[in-house]
Formats: sequence, structure tokens, C-alpha cells
Amino acid sequence: MTRRVLLGGMTTILLAATWWATAWAGAPVLMPTPFVEAAGCWEPPDDYSRLWVNGALLNARTLAMLDHAQALYAAGGGTVDFRLALTQGSYNAGSVAASFGTHDGGGALDLSVRSRADWSVLEAEIAPMIAALRAAGFAAWLRTADELHPGSPIHIHAIAIGDAELSEAARAQLDGTFGYLRGYNGLPQAGGVPLADGHGGPVLCAWMVARGFGDLRGKPNPYPTPGGTTIPQWSIP
Repeated sequence: MTRRVLLGGMTTILLAATWWATAWAGAPVLMPTPFVEAAGCWEPPDDYSRLWVNGALLNARTLAMLDHAQALYAAGGGTVDFRLALTQGSYNAGSVAASFGTHDGGGALDLSVRSRADWSVLEAEIAPMIAALRAAGFAAWLRTADELHPGSPIHIHAIAIGDAELSEAARAQLDGTFGYLRGYNGLPQAGGVPLADGHGGPVLCAWMVARGFGDLRGKPNPYPTPGGTTIPQWSIP
């Protein structure tokens, strides 16, 4: 019992120290919330066969997640066809420097948020698209125009949680210093201070938690998920 009390006290001290260090560094202080499974949660199949979809290479697991997100989004009245909106898929090593290696392995994709009719930004569709992608198991964020580099297009960037073939850079966007599961926007910052996720905290499903992908907000860093990394593997833009 004494050992258990001591361990509990040490954990509390460590969490408090992490909280104060984060606050002192200027990063937003983010804390876990009680787990409530998101509506629409569905565990994808572990199928890593590869398919071409609208010029993008995806594994079957990622495509199943994308199609599930499409169904959730369409049920809410969404009009964008996610397969047609694909602008970059996975297994695209070295082809797009601005992706920082996040598309080198599996589980990564980008979606256009522009109208195919007149190229206007579909402002009203962005939040529902991201919400559907997150419920389907993706870490997903909007990347605004020029955010990654001068001239980079506005788009949604998504990483499939639990994909066994993610690149190290993609994994870092989940549980790394600037990661989604920590409540941040997935992009490294020159000053080392992460930026809060502009779309709210991570959306979690029971299948993610069962696989070790839980809420890392307020947890000590490093605090990796199974097989993960807490060190970004790509250059800071």
C-alpha cells in the first residue's frame, strides 16, 4: 500500500511539473476530458492491400475509413465526394517536399476543399468534413493557404490512427510533441511551442483506446503510444 501511495504521489508531481513547464514555455495548457465515444465510431479492417483511387495510392484500411467518413458526412447533408477530392495519398516518399515525410508511408491523405465547378473554397463544408474524418478514425486538420510554405494550397490533411504502415513523421503527428492526441495541430514550430488544434480536441473511439491511442493531453512528454515516437522526424518549416 505504501509503495502504491508513493507511486501515485510521484505521478501527480510529474504531471504537475509537466503542466507548469508547458505553461511556462507558452504552450496552451490542455488537459484530458472524460472519455465519451464519438457518434459514428467504427473500427476499420486491418487490410493493407494497396489500391489506386483518383490518382492516389491508399491501403484498403485507409480507403475503408475514408468511405466511412464519407457516409457520416453525407448523412449530415454534405455534398463533397471524398474520393474525388483526393489530392495526395500514401506511399508517396519524397514526391512532395512540403509534406515533410508524412505521406511516405501508409494512412496519409489530403483532400481538396475547393469547388470543382468554380475553384471557390467550400467554407461551409470544412468543419463537417473534418468532424466526419475524425469520427472515422483520422487525425484531420485544415491546412490554410500558405501555411506550410508560400504558395501551399488550402486543403485537409489526415492521418489514419492505428495504421501499421505510417511513416515516422506521420506517427509524430499523432503522439509527438505537436501531436493530435495531445490536442495540437500536428505541425512543428520553430520556437518549440505547439499550437492548439483549431478544431477542438482529439475525437476518440473505444477501438482506438483499446489499441493504446488515448487522450495524451496533459500527459508527460515523452509518453508514446504503442510503437510510436514523440520526436518529429521532419524539418521545421
